[in-house]
Amino acid sequence: MSGMDEQLAEAIKAAVAAHFDARGAVCDYAALAASAERARLAACLAELEAFDVKRARIPAQMAFWINVFNAGVLRDAPELELDAGERGMEAFFERPRLRIYGQPFSLDEIYHGLLRGNVPAHGRLRAPMRRDDPRLAYMPIAFDERLHFALFRASRSSPAFRVFEGGKLDVQLEEAAALYIRRMARVARDGSVVAVPKLLQWYALDFGGERGVLEFVLRRLDDASFECADGNIGRIKLRYDAFDWTLNRR
Repeated sequence: MSGMDEQLAEAIKAAVAAHFDARGAVCDYAALAASAERARLAACLAELEAFDVKRARIPAQMAFWINVFNAGVLRDAPELELDAGERGMEAFFERPRLRIYGQPFSLDEIYHGLLRGNVPAHGRLRAPMRRDDPRLAYMPIAFDERLHFALFRASRSSPAFRVFEGGKLDVQLEEAAALYIRRMARVARDGSVVAVPKLLQWYALDFGGERGVLEFVLRRLDDASFECADGNIGRIKLRYDAFDWTLNRR
């Protein structure tokens, strides 16, 4: 990273260190609202209106968009103190709230338009951007399903908040995926049922369907009581836990 994207990453790190718990799972939003860290984050995001992400190295472009998404959520999270819950959260992610190189973006447009290849979000029938939208030129070349565990949603079922770097992205995405799975997934004593977050059901096609979800989860579980390499994966039932939209306030 270099320049504005590096400054943004440093601002995110400072905000996380000051207002999150050690895991990056819960935030003191009341303290964040009037903090110097939030002001610094807002200033960095404002400067991105003049930043052309295409100048960044290709591996850094996905990390940049993940960081922008997460920073946008954190900067504007005080709004959610007044309107949390599923509907409030959905509206929060749909509103335009960022400008990158002169172009407006909603959080959903970054998530589903750029990072997921311009496909509909869960519960939506249309892609977030038109096919001729000039902003699609900023779509990262590669898709990585692990990005779902890198994006912060300010809720109790959200992946933890963290910063990503282009040169370390593969390792960091794997860490984020494994930590989320191990924190949220539950395995029956006999290994016959695996309960996973609803997030994986919403975007099961990104993982190759339900069997792909199961294989993805099993590869990242470290439960010594669970044998996933016995050739009986077809006998394992997958269950999805409800997504908790409650604001993850400390």
